[in-house]
Amino acid sequence: MKQESSSGRMLIVFTRNPVLGRVKTRLGAETGPETALRVYRMLRELTASVTEACSAERAAFYSDEIPDADCFLRGGTLAFLQEGSDLGERMLHAFETGFAGGFGHIALIGTDCPDLQTSILEQAFTELENHDAVLGPAKDGGFYLIGLNKSHPELFLDRSWSHSRVLQETIDRLNEHGTTFGLLPELQDIDTLEDLRQSRLRTAEMMGSLSIIIPTFNEETGIARTLDTLLALTGRYDDVEIIVSDSGTDRTAEIVSAFPVTLCRSEKGRARQMNAGARLARHHTLYFLHADTLPPERFVDDILDAVGSGKEAGCFRMQFDDPHPIMTLFGWFTRVPLSICRGGDQSLFITGELFDAIGGFDERMLVMEDIDIIRRIERKSAFHILDSHVVTSARKYHKNGILRLQAIFGTIHLMYALGYDQESIIRYYQENIES
Repeated sequence: MKQESSSGRMLIVFTRNPVLGRVKTRLGAETGPETALRVYRMLRELTASVTEACSAERAAFYSDEIPDADCFLRGGTLAFLQEGSDLGERMLHAFETGFAGGFGHIALIGTDCPDLQTSILEQAFTELENHDAVLGPAKDGGFYLIGLNKSHPELFLDRSWSHSRVLQETIDRLNEHGTTFGLLPELQDIDTLEDLRQSRLRTAEMMGSLSIIIPTFNEETGIARTLDTLLALTGRYDDVEIIVSDSGTDRTAEIVSAFPVTLCRSEKGRARQMNAGARLARHHTLYFLHADTLPPERFVDDILDAVGSGKEAGCFRMQFDDPHPIMTLFGWFTRVPLSICRGGDQSLFITGELFDAIGGFDERMLVMEDIDIIRRIERKSAFHILDSHVVTSARKYHKNGILRLQAIFGTIHLMYALGYDQESIIRYYQENIES
């Protein structure tokens, strides 16, 4: 390898090839491999951006293969494969490769640290002007950076790496051999879900990744209140989007157009409307919400924390905007994990991957589409009821009678369970319920 840096500095980046199920496995055990891969890709992009501006020759050492194109290969970066039976041997090989190429000051980092800055990398090379080595302590007891002026095999061989005393053991070995060293600021690596929650990456990866989809049909009397509430609850998030999928004939679309949300027109039918909204969604997590239902204050955090912990689909508990004791009792039953206690008014969150895998809502269904999709979800994944409550309108109960309407809903659930066709269920609904 030919030295190309006039400064004699080399920055080595250890990176895994971003393959599903093979990166961030500790995080993936808590969140699922898809989230872990997404997080790792973001970490790699952040690291690539920070290291690109460093005044050192960059060399990427890949775990499995050198790709044709990659974020670390921009700007003529050197590329190698990692070699060795464990992490210590692989790092030693990388350092010796750099020293053999004529570089005198070499720093090695991974791709796990979202708070790494170019200024910290520059500080590391400054420390190497005055010391034999430099270490960047990680909060978990390891290090995010190690830099050397010459090869030190004693730092890498005959030791283990998966424990909380890696940094201290490295310092002990440096001291044993009289090797002077400097220390950089302590930073947080991302290895677990708790690490992710405490990092700035959580905001980028989790908190701005929700698409709210609201199907509407002649909701002109209440849609402004719903949108005002949602915009107030989501105002602190950078990139939560609201999509209203309308099929009505009143002023709903005109009212929605005055708000900073996306409006789409669709054929009538909640299943069709929600699928139309989902097709426009930009984000990983979808949240289907009825126009007369208001979510809990922290619903964005609740949903994305659930998805971040591996829950692919679920709903909230529900309460009515009527304190009548019977209405309160009906709301209490929404915590029970039985299909008869489910309903679209409880809202629905689901990851985009799972939504696509089950084919979205069944557009042949004009009623019970919410129960149908939950049943199909449960064939592929667990369905979770979150502890917080949505608040939904009791207007249909006021029009149709509390006990009478609940009995009608129970009959509709029974008809669906017994396999009645949609036409029969719709006819029964239309004959007995005043909207």
